[in-house]
Amino acid sequence: MIRNAILCLSCLVCWSLMQLNAQGSLQFNQAIVLSTSSNSNVLLGTVPANKVWKLVGYGTSADNYFVCNFSLDGSNAWIRAGVVYKNGSNYEYKVETADLWLPAGTTVYALTCSYYRWINAIEFNIVP
Repeated sequence: MIRNAILCLSCLVCWSLMQLNAQGSLQFNQAIVLSTSSNSNVLLGTVPANKVWKLVGYGTSADNYFVCNFSLDGSNAWIRAGVVYKNGSNYEYKVETADLWLPAGTTVYALTCSYYRWINAIEFNIVP
């Protein structure tokens, strides 16, 4: 009797654990390029419902020591694109995103800058 109860309880626990799927699965949907050359703050895009974006690159055509900034949800600048440091008499350009993931509903803004700028992202569907 106790053996059957333990077996039933073990099966119930295993079944319950299989039903837990907190994160779901990700399925590739599309590659995205968000860009602008407007000299003002611009909403580049919003992550749609049931999707996530993985930022894979960003940049600008800015030269000399100019930078262009991007923002999430209208907050302060969180990404700087452009020339980021001076090496001797040359300005050097460096970019990396460190696998930045954006959840559904996140807005991406390009902040005031007189140069062309872009963000590359991969959009994934969240499959329950």
